[in-house]
Amino acid sequence: MSREQLLLSTEQAKVLDSPTISRPYWGGRTPRWFCRYMMEHGCMSVEGGAFRVNRLSEGFLPIQKTVSTSVLDLPTGNLSVKHSHIEGSLLDISYAQYDQNPKEIVLQPIQTVVKFHTRVQSLYANKHNQLLTQLGLAADVIYENKENLLFNHPEFGLLNNVSPSLHIKEDGPPTPNLLDDMLSRVWKMPDFFVMHMEALQSFHAEANKLGIKLETKQIWGSTFTCWRGLPIFPTNKLYLLTEEEKKNSDKKSYSEKTKYEVDDRHRGESHTSILLCRAGEPKQGIVSLYPKGMEGSKMFPLIEVDFMGLDERSVASYLVSTYAAIAVLTPGAICRADVVI
Repeated sequence: MSREQLLLSTEQAKVLDSPTISRPYWGGRTPRWFCRYMMEHGCMSVEGGAFRVNRLSEGFLPIQKTVSTSVLDLPTGNLSVKHSHIEGSLLDISYAQYDQNPKEIVLQPIQTVVKFHTRVQSLYANKHNQLLTQLGLAADVIYENKENLLFNHPEFGLLNNVSPSLHIKEDGPPTPNLLDDMLSRVWKMPDFFVMHMEALQSFHAEANKLGIKLETKQIWGSTFTCWRGLPIFPTNKLYLLTEEEKKNSDKKSYSEKTKYEVDDRHRGESHTSILLCRAGEPKQGIVSLYPKGMEGSKMFPLIEVDFMGLDERSVASYLVSTYAAIAVLTPGAICRADVVI
């Protein structure tokens, strides 16, 4: 017997060991920066399953324009004040005229049922909690769909609730001038831009052509490109569409446009949108809505997990639920720019 045969081989030693086993990874998961920012700065709980956005029917001062005969007088409707008047003058009377056709936004459910045989958790949860793993993966899919609805839902989605005067259409890529144009429209305390990752790459290319070094900012431990101090959050929910897809997109429901990954980009032919947003109720911005009392847990924020019981096969069912809706409180809270990259 050789000296090597007297040694315990690595193949034989493996019988007493086992590899490190990872949790399951889903490639469709994204950072969801937009949802994260809204959860921290722009969430609002609602009762009754709906939110009614009340606005005044009064006008407001247009950008770089005055419609008064005097530059000292702002254009007014039923809200009127007197200034620089002599003592004893009669004062103007004001009252706020509410819009008589307020928009009502109904929260939409996003749900799934996780079914689980009890023996799985009893026998095969040594390395990872099987139930929490399944619930976590279901929650990830729900969060991804929620972000998609916040942008693309035909009724409350941000892309479909932009005032016409704040909708810019460009025939080319995003440029520094374009983002400045957007800032001139959403100029009252804007918070962030949102764009597709490849639109962001095109913006970098345009800035490089002009010799502009883009600034960056650290948020949540990650580095974001900034423009004029505002972070640009990348997302794959602002889709890249060809001309033909763009023409047909209005004929499809939002659920038919959930193409998270772009297999073949047509450079110079892909249409997408950029958003500039102001967030939060105190700033009359955009607010993400959720039912009052549905806080969820630290592991699954704004998601409820309800045990539905066991059947005769010892299969447990868990209902995983959240609700999605977003409101634009005032028209100047969001600007959209359509570009081609």
